[in-house]
Amino acid sequence: MNNSQQLDRIDIAILAELQRNGRIKNVDLAEKVALSASPCLQRVKRLEKMGFITRYCAEIEINKITEVVEVFTQITISKHTLEDHSYFEREITKIPEVMECYLVSGGYDYLVKFTCRSIIHYQNTIQQLLDSELGIFKYHSYVVMKTIASKREYPISHLTKNLPASSS
Repeated sequence: MNNSQQLDRIDIAILAELQRNGRIKNVDLAEKVALSASPCLQRVKRLEKMGFITRYCAEIEINKITEVVEVFTQITISKHTLEDHSYFEREITKIPEVMECYLVSGGYDYLVKFTCRSIIHYQNTIQQLLDSELGIFKYHSYVVMKTIASKREYPISHLTKNLPASSS
């Protein structure tokens, strides 16, 4: 069973609102989703327990703190055994500059997003990765010149259009 089948439209509304404002007071959240406070809080706790809500955090504007360079890197590894993939994935997550890493289909194996202080910092990071015997066969780097869109909220209501009105 797909996890979304365990959710109804009120759950979706709660998740959508918490994505926008993780610090919203329960009474305000309840009002936005047309519930009283107690059932709303019960639903939030259930969504947390079921793993739909994994954490609450603050979104930081890094460019107000320091200038950064973001680089997307296509990485192809030399061997494609389960052990080689597992090793690469385990080690790449230890690199502080790695913000995101995806195993992808197509002409390369991984798409990795780096956030670095400068191009030189990125070059040093890549060189350390190459020297660390992660099995990198080749890589291509793409420096972000301008961010056109950067959404942090999933379009939950658009992705879950056929859910029941309510489960309680």
